[in-house]
Amino acid sequence: MDKDINMEKLVSIILPTWKNAGEYINRSIDSVIAQSNSNWELLIIDDGLTDNTEEIVKEYIKKDRRIIFLKNEKNLGIQKTLNKGIKESKGEYIARIDDDDEWVDTDKLKKQVEFLNDNSGHVLVGTGVIVVNENGKELFRYLLPESDMEIRNKILTKSCFIHSSIMFRKNVVVDLGGYDESKETRHVEDYDLWLKLGTVGKLVNLPTYAVKFTLRGGSISSTNKLGQFKKNIILIKKYKNKYPNYFGALIRAYVRIVVYGFILKLPIKFTLNKLTKFYKENW
Repeated sequence: MDKDINMEKLVSIILPTWKNAGEYINRSIDSVIAQSNSNWELLIIDDGLTDNTEEIVKEYIKKDRRIIFLKNEKNLGIQKTLNKGIKESKGEYIARIDDDDEWVDTDKLKKQVEFLNDNSGHVLVGTGVIVVNENGKELFRYLLPESDMEIRNKILTKSCFIHSSIMFRKNVVVDLGGYDESKETRHVEDYDLWLKLGTVGKLVNLPTYAVKFTLRGGSISSTNKLGQFKKNIILIKKYKNKYPNYFGALIRAYVRIVVYGFILKLPIKFTLNKLTKFYKENW
């Protein structure tokens, strides 16, 4: 297929932001601007900013009309904010980036657009990730299951995609109702969407470290993390007839909760990066 034709597909990039994003958001925006595929629009959505992020974004808008700033009248939460981004978007494909992450592969969008254009049966494409601390220092990196078959065999066990790395077909997600906005999927809305997408099309990860994911803070919130693990069990049961390895995934999910609860009670301090590295490598 002609690469120039591929590049004509507009990509809408959704960047939700709230509270204090000003310290990091320049990285995210700059990494989008640096992409070799220039046919994109960047929708930055303010869901309750409390610092100077809006002023930073408006300076970018003066120089680049592809950047659009949207402001929620009140805090809507991540699920409704993402769906607002989808509704306002004009692209055939949608990508995601968070306000403290950045794309380090300047051909990321180009590769993903070309893949989706050349593989009509695929609905979602992600990449590998480099995990860094707040100062940008690399902590570790990992690739995710690549082929549709590999992903299907593991996706009930854990999410196989990094949110800031993905690109999906807008029309398919709209037909599926977008991100679920219920309390049951809060903080796992991305995982739920990947599972939904896999029921109607193929999934893939490109074997490239295209994204830097920033670990912020000194420790993991036990309330949020344990809550995510429990909601993962709900998703496993919800999609048990759609993917293989249901019982193994369920057992693993319960073990994960027990192990994590035990770690939190240990008389030693586990740092965020150590615990996350262990989780990514083993669970």
